[in-house]
This record gives sequence, structure tokens and C-alpha cells, in this order.
Amino acid sequence: MTEEEQESATAALRAAEHAWDVRAAELAFADGDCAARPASLLRGGPAEPGERTRQPWPLNPGKLPAHDSAQVRQVLADLIDGRVDALLFVEFTPDCINVIKAVTDAYGIPRQTDAGTTKWTSVVPSLDRRPEFLRFQLAGGIGTLPVPGRRDFDTAVTRWLREFVPPPYARSIVLVNRRNGWALLDRASALLRAACPPRAEIGPAPTAPDGTPGKDTTDTRDAVREALRTAPLRADHTLLLARVDQGTGAVRTHTHVLFPAGSRLRPGETATAEITVFGGPADRVPVVLPVLATAGRDGPGTVVLSARQTALAAFAPARLAFVLRGPGEVTLAGPEAGAPDTGAPSRQAAGRLDGGATDGAAGDRPSDVSALVGRLPRGIIRPPALEVVLTVEMSGAEPAETAERLAFAQEFIAALARRPGSGRRLRVGVVGHYDHVVHENSYTPRSVLLLTVPPGPATAARSALAGWRPARREQDTASSLEDALRKVRLTMAGTDNAPHPRAERAVLIVGRRPPGLPEQHDVVPSCPLGADWRTELNSLRARGVRVMARLDRAQPHVDGPTSPVQRYTAAAWDTLSAGRPFLRGKDSAAAVADALAPAWRWDGPPCRLALATPLL
Repeated sequence: MTEEEQESATAALRAAEHAWDVRAAELAFADGDCAARPASLLRGGPAEPGERTRQPWPLNPGKLPAHDSAQVRQVLADLIDGRVDALLFVEFTPDCINVIKAVTDAYGIPRQTDAGTTKWTSVVPSLDRRPEFLRFQLAGGIGTLPVPGRRDFDTAVTRWLREFVPPPYARSIVLVNRRNGWALLDRASALLRAACPPRAEIGPAPTAPDGTPGKDTTDTRDAVREALRTAPLRADHTLLLARVDQGTGAVRTHTHVLFPAGSRLRPGETATAEITVFGGPADRVPVVLPVLATAGRDGPGTVVLSARQTALAAFAPARLAFVLRGPGEVTLAGPEAGAPDTGAPSRQAAGRLDGGATDGAAGDRPSDVSALVGRLPRGIIRPPALEVVLTVEMSGAEPAETAERLAFAQEFIAALARRPGSGRRLRVGVVGHYDHVVHENSYTPRSVLLLTVPPGPATAARSALAGWRPARREQDTASSLEDALRKVRLTMAGTDNAPHPRAERAVLIVGRRPPGLPEQHDVVPSCPLGADWRTELNSLRARGVRVMARLDRAQPHVDGPTSPVQRYTAAAWDTLSAGRPFLRGKDSAAAVADALAPAWRWDGPPCRLALATPLL
């Protein structure tokens, strides 16, 4: 060769050495200027501004394995079905060598643990111990550093493989190979393929449909977790509910399959299952939604995967959505999702895939399913039929006073009719009573003392109330309530045997003034008809009729000097209301209806599970 040819060849060699080191630096320091930090290492000096290359690496221009190949799907199915006891996921990263062990529990839920993270300098002592320079060497850079011998590198990696890959797992290896062009990492992968051929290889995350490169984490644990989420379900993932027998009211457990066995997801995919559940008799009561998985024939039974809480409206349907992110990972979606139940796990107990504990712990174990079932009530006690008769005082100082009572009665009857399950099981009667003074006006052309609507449909009572008109009262001491109570007793006596002989009965008094006495007492007037309200009240209560009162105003405290009228008024209302009167402006019509009507009750503790079928 001529001197000119030798100089030309030397220049070409130096240019190639410089390009080689620049490519290695670009891989090792992809987060910034490829040659800024290792500038002192690069042969040929630092890279020129704009000198970057992404050409295929000469030693390994091959294509990386698929992220979700048929081999990956098959090896995960083998793990779930028990054809292999465990899988070892091995990845050679620029920082260390990661080995993740994946097994399944009795419920087919995969979980992972760290099976040995080894630093490169422990495997190959001739590599530089400085992290930045180590990455540069692993990427193939030579620069001005001592060159690690390739034969020594091969010997050290092969020795590590013999020590850290037990013979039983030599045929259960999955190689995580998500980087291309790192010379020594590619060499280590080739050595693993030669020493113990992997069952499958996992490549980088796939490209998104819009062409965006897939998100590829550098954490091997995350990569393994994402892979295990694509494993098929060994067992059905079911939702535990309660079912109430419409005939007997007995409560039994009911399971609904959310995600059947064999279901599997694609990488990055989730699946959603929707179900309609129903609330119990109490409004906005939190219920637990346990998602279960069942073990195989030799397993310990059933495990709770998750147990979120949500509040359900009484008797109302609720549409819930559950999201599957992988075997054992089921969450309740939407704003209704609440905190975990105190007696259930706060995390996916049998399905944690984060591998956070090195001892293989699968997270907090929940209470046994038998504890959830043991807290179920024996049944539901449906309320009996209800017969209610209202007495409404029709005389007032102003028409607005009586109009408010009539409006309250209308709202009260409507609230009773809205209660779940009322329908034909509700009968309402009304007795309106005027003062004993004869009223001659356009509404009452002749003497009227009582207006009566016998117990019947709620709509009939409300329709009759709409036509009633008030009258002005002449005195503020007593009303004709005693005559109204006598009419109520006679009316209820005529319905003792029909149509619901076992119906619960109640009387609600709506008024301002107490009833009169059979005889004059001081200034308290007597009843011209001689009715005794105490006799009528005792007769009603003796037959099991509940008597309650809703007053226009609270009664004054009677301790100390008071007038005979005040003492009588307070004592009479205390007796009529059983010491617990409802008051205008304090107790709404709906609240009074809730207090008066018989309620649905659980026979035993309240049901903490959502209902699979409606109560009505």
C-alpha cells in the first residue's frame, strides 16, 4: 500500500471507531446529548453538533420478538393450567440482570417474586463500575476504556446462568428482550438461548394504531406484570349477591359470573361486565360487592378477590360495571365505587401481581367467604297491610289554618301510597269534624258535624279531601274530636274481617284543640252528644289500633301555676299522642308516614350484600 492509501485506510478506521462509539453513547445516554457526558471516552473526540445516527446495529440487525406472540400466550396458558410449575422471566437490562419468578396459587391467580437481581459488575468484574461508563460498555462502546474480553464476558455470563437458573427451570424460561443494538446485552441473550433455550420471548410494547411507539417501561417487574395480565382465567370470577325468595322471604346467596373461566385479555386491554343489582328496604345503605374465585378440586374453596362498597337506594335497581385487568384483578368502576368493607380485603388479595414482597406474599388475605355468608339474615319480613284513618279538624281561626291541615293530609296519604309494596295493601279513611256550633254557609247548607270517607283506596280519600271546605271556630278551648273518634271506632269495627283481617291499623289525629269532655269541667265545654274520648281511645287501643297525633303547635310545659284549660289541654294531647306528638313545621308529611307505616324488616342482621332480584 502506498502512504496515501495507508493514511486513507487509517482515517476510515478512525471514522468507523468514532461512529461506533457515537452509536453506543446514543443508546446509553438517550435522554440528552449522546456524547456530552462520555466526551472524554469517545475515540475521535466528541460528536459534532447534529451528529446522530439511528442506523441498524451491524452485529444484530435482526428483528425483536413480538410482544404478544403465540409462544407467549401458550406458555402463560401452560402456567395457569398447571402444565408448568413456574416461569422464570429473565431480562438483561443496562443496569442489571433481572430474574422474576411467576407461579399461580390454588385459584389460578398468577403472582410474581424477585428471584435474583444481579449487578453486571458482580457477573463480569472487568466492566467499569461507574454506572454511566457501564451503560456505554454494554451498548458496545469501546472508547479509551479497557476493553472487556469477549471470551471472558461469555464465560462469566455462562457461569451466572448455571448458578442462577436451577435445572428444574431450565425449560421454563421466558426471555424479556425489549432492546436492540446493545452489543453485550444482545450477546448475553444469545448465550442464554444457547445454554437453555427459552420457551418464549417477550419483545417491546406494540406500536399504537396511530403509529405512536408503545409505552415500554424499563422495569422488568412491570413488563412481567403486564404479560401475566394476559393469562387466561382458570376459574370463573363471580359476584356474590343475595336472593330473596318471593314466596317465603328466605334469603339465599346467589353468584353471578362476571368473567367466565378461559377469558383472557390482549396486552393493555381491559374487559367490562355490567350487572343490575337491587337495594334492600333501607335507603342508601352501603352494601359489599365481593368478587370471588373458586379453587380447583383440591383447593381450599373460595377466595375474595375484591370487596368494594357502594350505597344503593331502597328497592331501586342500580347498574354496576366491573373491570377486569387480569386474573384476580377486578375492580368496581364508576363514581359509586366506595372504600373496601372493613371485613374484606382492601386490595386484590389473591391476585396481586406487583411482586413487592420477596417472599412471594400475595397481599392482605380477606376473611373467609363463610364469614360473609354467616352474616346474612334468615329472611325478609314484609310489612302487613295497612289501614289508616285520619281525623282532621275543619274549624279554624282563618281558612289558611284549616287549608294547611288538609294539605298535610293530602301529602301524608300520597307519601303512604308511594311506599314500596303499598298498592292494594293500603286502605285510607278520613273523618273531618266541625265544631258543635251550627254553621250555615254556602259549603254547609245544613248542620254538619262530621265528614266521613270510609277506608278504601288512597285515591278516593285524596279526591274527597279536595272538596272539603273550612269553617270558622267560635272558641279556642275544645273541638269535636271526641265525636270523630267515636266515628272512627265504629268505622273500623265494620272492617274487622275484610279485606285484610291481619292488617295493621292506625289513627292519625290532625288538629289544634283537644276533644271535649262528656260533662262540663271548669271552662272546658262538654260534648253535647255525651261522647267520652277516653273511652273511645281505650277501645281503639284495646283492639291494637295505634293512635298518633299531629298538632298545629307544641304544648306548653305544665309544671308550676297554670290554668285548668292549659293543664287539661296538655294532659289530653299527651294521652292521645302517647307522649310523642308530631308538630307542624317540624315533622314533614313523609316523615310522619314513615313513622306510622309498618316497615320492611330483616329477620336477623341487615343484609350486607346487594340483591340479585327486586323485593317488589
